[in-house]
Amino acid sequence: MVDNTTLMAYLVPRLTRQVENAATDALSYILNRSTRSLQALNDLLREGGFDVESIARVETQVTYEDGSRPDMVGYDKDNVKRLLVEAKFWASLLEGQASGYVQQFDQLGPSVLLFISPEVRIPTLWSEIKRQIEQQSRLEPIDSSQEVRRAKMVGAERHVMLVSWVQLLDRMDALAGDDGVKSDIRQLRGLAQGQDEEAFLPIHSEELSPSLGRRLVWYKQLVDDVIDSRGVSEKWMDVQGVRATPQWYGYGRYVRFSGVEGYFWFGVNHEQWAEHGDTPLWLSVGGRIQICMEDIGKELNVQVQDCWVPIHPKVGVEYAEVLNDVVSQIKIIAKVVGAHLPD
Repeated sequence: MVDNTTLMAYLVPRLTRQVENAATDALSYILNRSTRSLQALNDLLREGGFDVESIARVETQVTYEDGSRPDMVGYDKDNVKRLLVEAKFWASLLEGQASGYVQQFDQLGPSVLLFISPEVRIPTLWSEIKRQIEQQSRLEPIDSSQEVRRAKMVGAERHVMLVSWVQLLDRMDALAGDDGVKSDIRQLRGLAQGQDEEAFLPIHSEELSPSLGRRLVWYKQLVDDVIDSRGVSEKWMDVQGVRATPQWYGYGRYVRFSGVEGYFWFGVNHEQWAEHGDTPLWLSVGGRIQICMEDIGKELNVQVQDCWVPIHPKVGVEYAEVLNDVVSQIKIIAKVVGAHLPD
């Protein structure tokens, strides 16, 4: 299964801030290199029976007299412009960008304005695309899916589309055939998936409710109770000389287990929570203690992430039972690393 661990996904964000440009250049390279990849793109453009001329080649960063510069332009065999592409990850759609690009189609015959974005952005980005274009021309929606949106400009042979990076690259990969091209596509797909995970998720009304705020306060209280009311009080944790140092990824505290050299960190880690899911509570195991990580994972039946061990709170039970269960999981870790626990 392709994921965001490809070399391109690792290097590109570290080498440039222009990740969207790098991804567009990579897409252009693949399309110009592989006729089958172009076929996948043409099949997408023609869905719904839209009879647009096949794209024979593409160019990137073409600048027009009015200063506009779409990310990619596609031409048919007669060198007529049939496709304009705007590739997005997290960058905003500028005011007038969508409506301005539509005006660049000065030739007769069918043409497509195509936007590419992370899947999570499709609902909100599609709304903005339609808003801009409908200031000048009415759009007639065409059957769409979660990963592909499409509309026809009334009175013109022009379609507006929005497709996810993963959907487009999956279609190209399915037709690629050549192993080298498949490798290139999967490299780009890895980059797209990584950016998809980092894209802004639209805020839902329930996320603004006081219940979410109360829950975050409750997690902080749980961390303090595990450490102070149980660990320190029962003398199998020690916080003497250890300060509660704020961390950018969440709230937590450093502790020592009785009889174990080195520190541990227990608390809410938003980064691990967002990336690996299932729980906000994590315990960091560092230094020489990492030799026990495999044993810890087996004892808790969890997937350890580098030096981070997930602590899963019980659901649907009272606070006392949640507290007892979290303490029990941490005691298992303490025993594995050789802590001296009271009977």
